[in-house]
Amino acid sequence: RTSKPTDGSASRTPCARTSMAKPSSNRGGIRAALARIVKGVMVAVLIPLVIGLFQGVLQQLETLSGSGALYRTWVERGFLTYVWLHLLLYRPVFLFRSSHRIFSVLAVWLFGGQVTSVESAGTGKGRSAKGEGGERTLAGSPLVAFSPYVIPLPTVLVCVLGWLLARWWERAAVDGPVSFLIGVTMAFHWIMTADNLQSQRARWHVETYLLALGLVFILTLLIASACLPLAIPDFSFVHALGIGL
Repeated sequence: RTSKPTDGSASRTPCARTSMAKPSSNRGGIRAALARIVKGVMVAVLIPLVIGLFQGVLQQLETLSGSGALYRTWVERGFLTYVWLHLLLYRPVFLFRSSHRIFSVLAVWLFGGQVTSVESAGTGKGRSAKGEGGERTLAGSPLVAFSPYVIPLPTVLVCVLGWLLARWWERAAVDGPVSFLIGVTMAFHWIMTADNLQSQRARWHVETYLLALGLVFILTLLIASACLPLAIPDFSFVHALGIGL
């Protein structure tokens, strides 16, 4: 036997549902506020680390190259040259996107899927790959999605090129051009990454945007510094870390 709900019980049901929904919405707001606070604290912690590490790298570059000038001088010249070219003449968007495609190929090889951009990771959309465990979407992996931003591929390639050239030519002819290209490629990677992240700024809170920039800068600097001894034998990655951190 079934009984029909009375008017009183029917009127109480929406109220009960409404009252039950309020605690969950409050908890969601508290979590969001706590997340923003944690990100703000992380930004405050990252700022002195970034400044210290940058100063440590610059101090390690203050050694004479084979060409007679300081490595730091060559790197700064290359960095400033790219900044002026970027602002006044040409923005090599095609090269930046090509490096992202290379990492997309690496993602296929390493993770069995493909990531097209950070936008896909942020929205949960992206290409998926089918493996033995079924279909899985890799765009939600922060490691895969942000790898093109934190790995300065052009700078790594220049360091490898400098190491190879030093095997056949004298350092006096190699140190200057290679150090100059290191500065150019670092400026290229940082500025193009900042431009790309700026296009997504509307979707992020300020602390999220600053945290992304800080992480990209410090991780890029760490990876590039680890590769610099290939092209600059006098550069010590350990000493740079000791000075900066």
